[in-house]
Amino acid sequence: MSAEDWHPLEVHLAHSPPRRRAYHRKFFGCDVTFNSEFDAIILHARDMERAIPTAHPMLASYVEDRVKEIGTRPEHWDGKIRELVRALLAGGACTVETVAEHLACDRRTVHRRLGECSTTFSAILDAERADIAMRLVEDGNRPLKEIAGLLGFSAQSALARWFRGRFGCSITDWRGGSRRRTMMAARW
Repeated sequence: MSAEDWHPLEVHLAHSPPRRRAYHRKFFGCDVTFNSEFDAIILHARDMERAIPTAHPMLASYVEDRVKEIGTRPEHWDGKIRELVRALLAGGACTVETVAEHLACDRRTVHRRLGECSTTFSAILDAERADIAMRLVEDGNRPLKEIAGLLGFSAQSALARWFRGRFGCSITDWRGGSRRRTMMAARW
């Protein structure tokens, strides 16, 4: 599927408009509403059924899982924060302060509420990174620098240190088969 194959009916962006809107109009092929209450690309239903030839099956599975979660909004603070962490990770701005700002509270409130759920911000951040990392690292063609960025690390070396501490082996070892041994050891 190429850009010529589909055109959105509408595009809504929550941020303010740039000085020049022509780029957005040309890219999407329709008017773009800025300062919207939500971010959305509205398509024809038939466009949602089309296959994307360049799509990676592993990422498709990950996105499908996340889309299923949209219908069920978390009630508890740990679920809300998990959701925010997933959304903020790739932007590199996933801090407890940023999460607190999104929830219209301060970081102490986040820590207190997570304590009531018997968890911490660091535990949630680490678990979400691990979940995403396992999926991304399995793709041997994906550059580690890209993976580091998607997980919110400032450098590939930071990702490598975290990965070894979290999984007990290097990313190269994991890709070479240590994954099975590590997962089996974790079960016992």
